Amino acid sequence: MSQRFGLRSCALACTALLFSIGLAAQESGPADPRRAPESSLHRAFSVPGGAALEPLKCRPSAKPAPQVARPAEGGPAPAGSQEEELPLTQEQERELLTQAPPPPSRDELRQNLPHEDWIKQLHQQLRQASGSGLARIGIWGGSHMAAEFFVSELRRPMQTRYGAGGAGHINLLYGSLGIRLPAKALCRQGRWQHELAPRPADSTPQAVGLGLFALSSREAGAAIEFDPTGSQGAVRTVTVHYLRQEGAGVLDVLVDGELVESIDTSGASAVGSIRISAAQAIGRIKLVASDERGVTLLGAFAEDTQGLVLDNFGIAGASGNFWTNARADLLGQALGQRPYHLVVLAYGTNDVTGAQWDPAQYRARFEATLESMRRVQPSAMCLLITPGDRASRSQVRSQIRGKDGKMRRVVRTRYDLKTFTLRHMQTAQIQREVGARHQCVTWDMSLAMRQAGGAYALMKKSPPWMAGDLIHLTPLGYQEMAKSLLQWLRL
Repeated sequence: MSQRFGLRSCALACTALLFSIGLAAQESGPADPRRAPESSLHRAFSVPGGAALEPLKCRPSAKPAPQVARPAEGGPAPAGSQEEELPLTQEQERELLTQAPPPPSRDELRQNLPHEDWIKQLHQQLRQASGSGLARIGIWGGSHMAAEFFVSELRRPMQTRYGAGGAGHINLLYGSLGIRLPAKALCRQGRWQHELAPRPADSTPQAVGLGLFALSSREAGAAIEFDPTGSQGAVRTVTVHYLRQEGAGVLDVLVDGELVESIDTSGASAVGSIRISAAQAIGRIKLVASDERGVTLLGAFAEDTQGLVLDNFGIAGASGNFWTNARADLLGQALGQRPYHLVVLAYGTNDVTGAQWDPAQYRARFEATLESMRRVQPSAMCLLITPGDRASRSQVRSQIRGKDGKMRRVVRTRYDLKTFTLRHMQTAQIQREVGARHQCVTWDMSLAMRQAGGAYALMKKSPPWMAGDLIHLTPLGYQEMAKSLLQWLRL
């Protein structure tokens, strides 16, 4: 293994700097030659950067099980199938569309407009913060955000106006369903296990980071390696958050293939940070759990020293209840190190699903979500993105006699364009009312989608804006909805 950066040669001349952000220094653990002596909770390192590296390629994992080809929702049955999909006739489709709620009225559109004073204050804060440092925006939500199509469409014009501040949050859960990265690549090696803040309302608060997750190694040598370069170019600063806890192990930090330091992560429960700054672009960060005691990572962030950075914390299946079930003390510590000028919450789809839904219970849960968010981010500006329009479908199988007299097995698709559309409209109203009490403004994505035709019509567009499940959008649909929000934000 390579020697530490600061000891390799005078040419590298990398100085490890210790700093504290008002938290107690970490206690010394059992004697271990790999541990950095008297390591503190927050550490900063300077490295040269600029190394010429081959593109990061992940080692293949175990061979995946073969996937059975399935037809797209509403599409034809696969070749060789004994079932035949019967599409709707034009008359049936016209009848179906009459069941959908009408397009939004002028009053609805007018109510959805933002307050001019709020828009002016937002742009003033972003302009001032990006002029002398970093303006930070954090987006929390479910699969609509995790897919990155919506968020990246926001990031580009924002960074064009206020400066490219880097890729932002690099989701260490990459590889999980529906999560994409704003950076070039991320590879995991060895066994890791992630924990999310629990969904049930009465759960014990979980030790998680800003992304409302924690990722823990399960064997010595388990590693995460990533290229932090974003679409806007090189990155010169990377920050890693980890969980300090009793009995935890040592985390090796390598930059561009060179060992910078071995960090002792044992001690009283707290959020620790490792900040790496480079004179030139950073090409590679590798985090290695050096022993079987394990380490727990809470997040990684790539940014420059000036401009706007947008952190995407979207996780497929996420719930607003995550906020109520995360340890507020740890979130407060993490936010003390990484405060946000604008907090964006995009929840609802996963919280209002199911055959039965109680609006009063949802109102109480969403109130608790915003109370939890405001407990740790009392002064940040706040934007709520409601769930978009949604429809549901079911399939009915039967047999019919063909013109040749033979029986055929057929599948008919039945659509419900009313239940979830009305539910999401009510959800948006609840979010608007509850949000106003917590100084949050609301952008109604369900209204924007209904204005464009509604979920079913968007699925039928060519090319389609809506995915076949009638819940998620296509990449084009997410981009179009993001453009609608950008116009709403005067961007």
